[in-house]
This record gives sequence, structure tokens and C-alpha cells, in this order.
Amino acid sequence: MKTIHSLELYLALAVVILAFVSGGCATMPRAEGPFIPPVGYTYTTSQANTGSYGSGTTQITTKISERMWDGKRMTEYGSPTGVLLEYAECECKGKWQIILGPDDKPIQTFDPPMGYEYPIEVGKTWTTSYRVTVHAAKKVFPFDMTFKVESYEDVTVPAGTFKAFRISYTDTIGNKGIQWYSPGLGPFPKWVQERTAQYPGGPGTRETQLISHTMPK
Repeated sequence: MKTIHSLELYLALAVVILAFVSGGCATMPRAEGPFIPPVGYTYTTSQANTGSYGSGTTQITTKISERMWDGKRMTEYGSPTGVLLEYAECECKGKWQIILGPDDKPIQTFDPPMGYEYPIEVGKTWTTSYRVTVHAAKKVFPFDMTFKVESYEDVTVPAGTFKAFRISYTDTIGNKGIQWYSPGLGPFPKWVQERTAQYPGGPGTRETQLISHTMPK
């Protein structure tokens, strides 16, 4: 009888340990690759600006379309303030290549294209060296940018509450900030940017929040 009770105790203990280990080894969220929003997707954000970013709060509506640029198929984020082009295919898929003004003339070009290094998961950090061409000034500025995936959390904005990776970043020309990246959502639900006193154009802040978004039918 004593042996039977001991065996029952060991089995019960094993069940408790297995439950604990299984809970501790739960799969953490992981984004394997970029999400390319479909053509016709639209979203509206609010931007609250200070300092070198300007002043006041504005709303901007952006619409997704496609176009060719330099022989490559690109995803176009078009708004009244300008256009951002990112690669829709190839090894640079989901990375920003160029910012165009409302007149379709280049404002800034990134080399290599700017974007995340996948997969994205909590605890990951990476640094990339870039060269940005400022076309109006006809100058090229090299800089390094470091990202850190800090957590996976809820972020609440006017458009709702989203599960998102909280990703902080800094660069060597005086920018820093936090992006909340929600896989499967075109824009960042929230993005806080800061230009420090080191930034050539002077300090300033911008907080962008998603107000609404509409998938094409």
C-alpha cells in the first residue's frame, strides 16, 4: 500500500512539473516577414508636432497603390504631403527606398533600403549602416541605426487596441524613438519620434497615432 501511495505522489508531482514546464515554454510571438498592405488600403493618422517637426496637430490620410520605380515593383504610400515607396518584392521586400514630394520629385533616398531585419521577436537587436541622400541639398549623410525589440504588448490608439511589438531605435545623427509594430497592419498604430539637440536641424518631437483604417473589399 505504501508503494502505491508513493507512486501516486510521484505521478502527481510529475504532472505539476510538466504543467509548469509547458507553461514556461509557451511560444513567444514572432513575425517572420513584412506585411505588404493590399492596393486600396487606406488609413488616417494624427501627427502632434513640436520643434523642428513644426507645431500643432494634423491629420493625414494615406492610400496604398502600386507603381514601378527603377525597374522594380513598389508599394506606394501616397498622401497629400508626399509619397513613400517600399519594395513589394525581392530581397528588399517591405523596406523603404525613397520619399517623393507632392510633385513626385525625390526628397530622400536610402541606401540600403531602410527597414526591419526579420524575424522580429522580443529581445532581438540589430544595427545597420545607411546612407541617406538629401536631394535638395545634393548631400549624402552616412549614419548607423540601432533597433531593439523591447516587448510584445497592447497599444491603444483612436483606431482601437492592437497587439504590437514595441521597438525602440536610435541613430548616430540625433534621432531616437519608439515604433509599435503590429504584424498584419499596414501603418504603425503608434510612433513616437524625437530629434535630439544633436540633430542638424535642431530638436523636436512627433507623435503619430492611427485614427482609422479600411481594408479594400
